[in-house]
Amino acid sequence: MSAPAAERAGAGASGRSARDGDGLSAGAWHLLAHLDVVAGRVRAVVDELRAVDPDPDDRFRGLYVSDEQADALLGGPVPSAATGAWIPGDDPVTAQLEATADRLEGAGADLPLRRLGRDFGLSPADVELLVVALAPDVDPRFERLYGYLNDDVTRRRASVALALRLCGARLDDGSARARLGDAAPLVAGGLLEVEEPDQPHLRRSLRVPDRVVAHLLGDPTPEAVVTRILDPGSSAHRPGGPTWAAATSVEPLVRAVRAGRPLVYVHEEAGASALDLVWAAAAELDLPVLAVDMARLGPDDVAATAVRAALRECRLTGRLLLCGPVEELAARHPAALRMLTDDRGPLVLRGRSTWDPSWSALPPVVLEARRRVTSSLR
Repeated sequence: MSAPAAERAGAGASGRSARDGDGLSAGAWHLLAHLDVVAGRVRAVVDELRAVDPDPDDRFRGLYVSDEQADALLGGPVPSAATGAWIPGDDPVTAQLEATADRLEGAGADLPLRRLGRDFGLSPADVELLVVALAPDVDPRFERLYGYLNDDVTRRRASVALALRLCGARLDDGSARARLGDAAPLVAGGLLEVEEPDQPHLRRSLRVPDRVVAHLLGDPTPEAVVTRILDPGSSAHRPGGPTWAAATSVEPLVRAVRAGRPLVYVHEEAGASALDLVWAAAAELDLPVLAVDMARLGPDDVAATAVRAALRECRLTGRLLLCGPVEELAARHPAALRMLTDDRGPLVLRGRSTWDPSWSALPPVVLEARRRVTSSLR
C-alpha cells in the first residue's frame, strides 16, 4: 500500500499529508510519520526552554555559559523532577498512527520499523528511543534542533538526556536509562551505539548505524564488511534453490530450525560441503541464507566487527546465517566465535573438525554433510 493510501486509511493525525507521502512506500511513510511525532515533541521542548531562557536569542549559545544562564540553572527545578512517568505511545497522535499501521499490516504491507521491533525484541519505549536517535540521519532539520536542545551547536545528535526527555522519561529513572545499556536490546542488537564513554552518561551521544537507517528506508544493500566476507562458493541470493540432490537428508536441519534451535554444527566429511545441505534445507524452509567465509578475514581485520555486522544483517533481513570454517575462527578469532555462538540464532556453523565443547556454552545440534553421490542438474 502506498503512503497516500495509508493517509486515506486514517493516518492524517501524524501531520504528514498525502501530498508529502506521494511515491513513498508504506514502510517509509510509517517511519516518517514517527519522525513527525518526534518533531512535535521537539517543538514543545524548545518552547519550554525558551520560556525560561534568560537570553533565548544568544547567537553564541553552546559556546559559553553567561552569568544569567548560570543563575537560571541554579534557580530552576531539578531536570528529573520536571518530567513525568514514561508511558510510550500514550498520546492520541501515536495511537492513531499505530492503529493505521495495524490496518496496513493487515492488508499485507511491510513496515520495516515494526518488523525490526519484533525481530529484535524491542518494546514501544525502545522504538521511540531508536526513532529519536535516527532523526538527524533522515531529516537534517533535527541536527540544528538537537544542537539547540543540547545547548551545544557542535552536538547535533541526541544525547542520552535529550532522548529520554523527548520520550517523556525522568532522567533519574533507572529502568529508562537501562534501555540504553550494553545489555539492552537496542545496544546489544547493534541497532544503536552510545558514543563518547568518557563523557558523563547523560551527555553521551546516540548514533544509529548507517545500515540500520538504510534498512528502515528500504535499502537492501549489506555493509561492505559483510560483502567482503561472503562465501565465494555461495550467494546471499540463490533463486530457485539448489539444482542437485544432496547425499545427506535435509530433514534434521529443517526440524532444528523450525524448532528454534539457535545453533547447528554441520561437520563436513572430505569432499562434502555444508553449503549443499544448508541450501537444500533453506529451500524447503523458504528461508534466505547469508553464507560468510571467515577465512576471508585478513590479518588486519577486526573479526568482532564483521561478526557483529553479519549477525545484525541476518536479523534485519530474516536470513539464516551460515558461517565457517569454524576452525579458522577458533584458531584466530576465539572471541568472535564466542560472540557468534552466544547469539540467539538461528546460526549454522560448518567445519571439518569434531565439535569442541569449548567453542560454545550451548551444545549444538550436530549434523553430518556427506559427499554428493547423485546429480540432477536442470
